[in-house]
This record gives sequence, structure tokens and C-alpha cells, in this order.
Amino acid sequence: MTRRSLFRIPLVASALLVLSVAAGCANETILTAMAVEPTTITPNADGVTDAARISYTLRRSAAVSIYMLDSEEGRHYFRRDATRSPGDYAVDFSGVVDGRVLPDGDYRLVVEAKPLDGAGGPAIAETPLSVVDADDNYPQIIGLDAFPRSFTPNRDGIGDRVRITYDLSKEVARLSLYLVGPTGERFTVPEDAIREFGAPGRHEHDYDGGIDLGAVPPAAGQYQVVLEVEDAVGNQTRAETELTIEQGGVPRATIIKSGSGAGAEWSTTVVPLGEVLYFTLTVQNIGSVPIRTQGPEPGTVYDNTQNYNTLGHHISSGAFRIGVNYEGNSAGDPYPYRWQLGPTSELTKVTYEGSDYHYLMPGQVVTVTGGIRIVEPPPRRQPHFWAGLIHEDVQYVPGEDYVNPTAITIGY
Repeated sequence: MTRRSLFRIPLVASALLVLSVAAGCANETILTAMAVEPTTITPNADGVTDAARISYTLRRSAAVSIYMLDSEEGRHYFRRDATRSPGDYAVDFSGVVDGRVLPDGDYRLVVEAKPLDGAGGPAIAETPLSVVDADDNYPQIIGLDAFPRSFTPNRDGIGDRVRITYDLSKEVARLSLYLVGPTGERFTVPEDAIREFGAPGRHEHDYDGGIDLGAVPPAAGQYQVVLEVEDAVGNQTRAETELTIEQGGVPRATIIKSGSGAGAEWSTTVVPLGEVLYFTLTVQNIGSVPIRTQGPEPGTVYDNTQNYNTLGHHISSGAFRIGVNYEGNSAGDPYPYRWQLGPTSELTKVTYEGSDYHYLMPGQVVTVTGGIRIVEPPPRRQPHFWAGLIHEDVQYVPGEDYVNPTAITIGY
């Protein structure tokens, strides 16, 4: 195809170009050497003629627009008033405009250059471009939902997580799921751990605000859940839903150290068989979020043959408790004796989905007491006993484990 067949500059534009030359500009049009190869594309991701290479040369700086004219003279912009310096340019066009592949048809591809110096009018060049066998079946996002619509990522095991679900109508090559906060900040949601990335069908993402990794979750507020997908051709789809974050944060507590730095005080260092070893310590919530805790109540006395399970106070994921462990414990369960952080009367009750839970509020200080009755001789005559702060099914709180280990002589 010759250059003559690729260019069509209207008479008005030609006159403006002549005026610009008379004003002392370069003695040549601002736009030259426009070409498109091939002139028929099949945008269906089969690797054959999926895109056309558009090339052109600018003699002066210009605002460049590239668009397709359909049979009704409707414009479909690929580039719009993009600032370009003088030079040679080439760009691949796959038939995608505004996130959608153009339907099959005969078009005219137009390159328009408007000089930035204001000298002269726009230069326009065009050539036919046909779209054949286009995959204009764009991916549909069906039923994007976040459940529950409000959650509290604070590691208390209650309402810590949200499920984000949706269906895809076809396979996609790119998928991005994220939260947008009130000030525009983004928070990425982890990939679906069950279904293959981008596969058609049902997808489910588990989101905890990053607390499982110890990260500080997004601040409380209203968020948009945004899902963006793009298929192999370039068809794009976006969907949104809403999500509220409340009381998010990382729970932090400490066993307050006494004047001697012990942290836990034991009632004696000699306990006759059948008698009780008591302890007393103080706990403070030093974080910004409430801390959930559970029984048994402070003051509870265990037989040393018992544990929290035999008293009916099983592990509850996300709850904090004080525990006592000892040397020679062969039960395979560290801290078999556990107590609630403070009396129920001093805690804040929260009802969630019909169940009551109790919380130590930020800054609150409570005293925890308890005892172990030595009804059977332990494996060692003089075992060490110590206290610890436990975040159940999460961790033995660093720096709050193995507090004040003390040798206790058991008198037979």
C-alpha cells in the first residue's frame, strides 16, 4: 500500500498547514509515515493476527489521538490527546477500546496530531482496518458479595474473617481483588486458595485484614471491595460491593511485673501433699482493641490431676488466658491449668450471634488468682512452676511466657 492511500488530509487541514509554514514552521506536515500492518485483525487470543502495529512519525510535538471510525462515524478512542515529542512511534492495537473488544466490522483507523505550539491545525491520516472473528464475549462477574458485611479483624476468634465470593463466566488472564479505603488507599485480598486462579466458576477468598500474619489491619471504616478481571483478549470487567471494618487491631497484653520484677507471686515454696499452691498476678490490656477471655474464673482451684478440659473450659481460638505449667508435665499440653483474665464482673460482655463473650478493654488492669491442689506426687520432688499468658490457638505471648519460674518442694 502506498503512502498516498494511507493519508487523507481534509482541505481545511491542508490550508492550516500552509498557514503554519508561512508563519515560519518546518516545511513539512507534522504527521508523516503513518502505516498499519496488518489491515485485518482477529482479536481472539489465538496468536495469529491478534493485533495490528500502528506506526507514525511526528515532526513536532503534538497531542496525538488514535481512534476507530465505525460505519456510522462513531468514534472509538484508543488514545486521546496523548502528548508526544518529535520522533518515530509504534504501538500495537488489539481491537480493545475502553476495556471491550470491538465487534466484527469494517472500520477506519485514524491518527490525529494537534501541534502543541499552536501553529497550524491538526494533521489527520487514516486507513481501513477490519475486525474479524473478535472474541467480544467479555467476562462476567456474577454475585460479588462480602459476608458478613461487617467484621472485626482483631484476633479474638469472633467475627475476625470475611468471605468474598463471586462467579466468573469465563476464564480470565488477570484478576485483581482489593479493598479501597475512605482516603483511597488499597489493601490487596489474598488469592482464592481453592479454585485455580482465573478459572471459570465459583471463587471464595478468605480475608482477615492481615492479622494472621501479625499485620495491623486496615483502620475502622467503610470500604469498597473491588474486583477487576481481564480475559486473554483484553475484555475487562469491574464489580464492587461494600464492607465495613470495626474494632480492627492487634491484641496486646502484659503480665505486670512486681517490684521484684517477678510478675507472678507464689504463696509458698513448700507444699505438703494435699495442700494448695496459690499464685497472684496482674494483667493489663496494653493494646488498642478489646481482648476476649474465658473461664474458669480467677480463684478457681485445680487438683493437679485435672486440667482446663476436665473443668469444661476448652480451648477457644482467639481467647486469652493465664496459664500455669510445671517441670515434668508429661501430658503433652503446656499450661494445663488456665484462668480467665479477671472476674466476669469486671469484664465487658458482648453478645454476638446469640452468644455472650467477655472482654478486657484497652488499658484495663485486672488481678488473676488461682491455685493447684497437689493430690498426687508430681514426677519430680522439687519441680519448677511458672505462669504464662496464652493467646489460644495463636501463640504463647512472646515475653509473657515462662514468667517467674520457681522451685516448689512437694512434701510427701
